[in-house]
Amino acid sequence: MNKTIIALSLLAANGAMAAELPDFLDQSEIDNAQFKCLGEPVTYSKADQKYVDMLWDETLTYLKAYAVALTNGENSHCLNSDEAIIDSTQGGQKMCIMDRRDMKLMVKNIYQVINNADKAKQCFGAREDVNWIYNPGGELTKNSPVAQHFKRTTFDKFFKTKVTNKDVQKLGKTFTKNFAKMVTGDEVKMPSAFPYDISANALPNLWAAAGWFPMYAEESKRNDKNFNNIRGGYAYAEIFGHWGLLRIDEINGEKVGAEVGMTVQSVDTLYPYHNHAISEIYYNMRVPACSNEFKSFAVRADSPLLTTVKEDDKMRRVQFDAAQHNGHTQWLAGSYKQDPLMYFHQNTIHAFEVDGSCEAKPEERAIVSVWARSNAHDKRNDYGTTLLCESAKNPGTPANKDEVIQCDLTHLKW
Repeated sequence: MNKTIIALSLLAANGAMAAELPDFLDQSEIDNAQFKCLGEPVTYSKADQKYVDMLWDETLTYLKAYAVALTNGENSHCLNSDEAIIDSTQGGQKMCIMDRRDMKLMVKNIYQVINNADKAKQCFGAREDVNWIYNPGGELTKNSPVAQHFKRTTFDKFFKTKVTNKDVQKLGKTFTKNFAKMVTGDEVKMPSAFPYDISANALPNLWAAAGWFPMYAEESKRNDKNFNNIRGGYAYAEIFGHWGLLRIDEINGEKVGAEVGMTVQSVDTLYPYHNHAISEIYYNMRVPACSNEFKSFAVRADSPLLTTVKEDDKMRRVQFDAAQHNGHTQWLAGSYKQDPLMYFHQNTIHAFEVDGSCEAKPEERAIVSVWARSNAHDKRNDYGTTLLCESAKNPGTPANKDEVIQCDLTHLKW
């Protein structure tokens, strides 16, 4: 165990104490950092503050472990870095994730928060007044004093009142009923790069009260290109970022691009091929029931496997033949133990498939991930937008694994 992990393990329960830095960070940029919040700081009553403090402590614990994991090179050939899958095609490609400048900046921002926790806290709030993030309810809420104190609309009510598609409603009801079982228990484990557990097993308040969004469930033109079982079986929560609990616009006068949270995707689902101009990171936190239960697809925007079929001043439309004779080899299996970290460069086309056929109770299982975007502050590049690909043969409908997919890639601005 390296010295950073030891230091942070000792500090995990105390958000006010400074953490030792990775070698590539400049101590002078961390010490006495100055924060500009997104929005006005929230003032809480003494009764409320008790629960805000509980949520804050678990938030710091989560962020510390994430920064350590990303900069832990003991399980790879990388120096001060974990190793990430970046493209699953042509046998798979990897890189040392901290070779990316956006990742170094995200880790710097996290350490600026950790080492100046009292000042960063002014940008933190329970966000209980936000009407588009929800409480999963059930056992998670029962085990969380914070989720019980700060009331949100529950998943149960959301799927009954905000969702009009009957199939999605039904799937959402099952998702809601089993959500706590999906994110807790022995099947949820941290990758070895993490210094300690930050799952719902260890941080019950954060996972229950962060505020979850079933982002595909409601009717929209985009969701014409989605599958109903994803619409009713997927949600994410954001802890640090523009939409999250800790909302920081600038640190030391520099814009903050970090968005850090978690995702849950039901088994027996294909998260459709999609892309966005913001880089994205996933850490798998699940023990698979069989070796190929969790499979991921990723192809870089400059891959020779992509064919450009249209281009204008706003986008480049590309196609990829997912039905090619060796198409199954373009997907890579992963788990908390096997290639748990994935990094998707801007405009990488990616998808996730979870095979529930080897699960004894598939309705109770999901892939659970620590999730982040690293340069979300750049609003020129489809900020906050996930672009779903489509069937090239039947545009406007979801693309399956056995056909040609078509995706619109954003022209990046720098």
